Amino acid sequence: MSDSVQFERDDLIDALRELIQEAHIEGLTGVTIRIVGGAALRLAYFNRDTTVDIDAQLAPLDQLQPIIHRMATSRGWPADWLNNNAAMFLPSWGRGVDWQTVFDDGGVSIAVAPTDALLAMKLLASRPGRDTPDITKLLALNEITSVEAAGELFEAFYPGDALPQKAIRLLNKIFEIGLPSKPPAPPAADFS
Repeated sequence: MSDSVQFERDDLIDALRELIQEAHIEGLTGVTIRIVGGAALRLAYFNRDTTVDIDAQLAPLDQLQPIIHRMATSRGWPADWLNNNAAMFLPSWGRGVDWQTVFDDGGVSIAVAPTDALLAMKLLASRPGRDTPDITKLLALNEITSVEAAGELFEAFYPGDALPQKAIRLLNKIFEIGLPSKPPAPPAADFS
């Protein structure tokens, strides 16, 4: 993904609003957009830095792809501004993801992953610097105050996988500094 586009929260909402309208114009039904990563955090849980894309599990992908490309062209955005790339990292063997619906009009449904699943996915990635602020806030939201508790959450979503060593190092640094208070949630997004 190109870093030339930075999505603020209003940009995310506007883009998804247009996608909903275009899906209806195309006569699509049964559209599901399940958002993870920075876009989910920004839309539903706390203020954070901008994001360069919307990572989501998309269905029906083949019917949504032409709309996504048209929007990218008309807005001058990269073709993968909304993509299915992170879907492979969604937990699938352990605890199920309890998707939080933020929009549903019967034809298009948009949901975000809950904070516990987002924390597990961020711990899987554990990119120093890049993921540290998000992990810190997600720990506070989930009231996790130890590496052991973080490991238990991680293993609930990814059974058979131990917390990565890079996550343990990152968590030790975070807990050494201390967790912030829980960040305030933004107002509910209006996609209508």
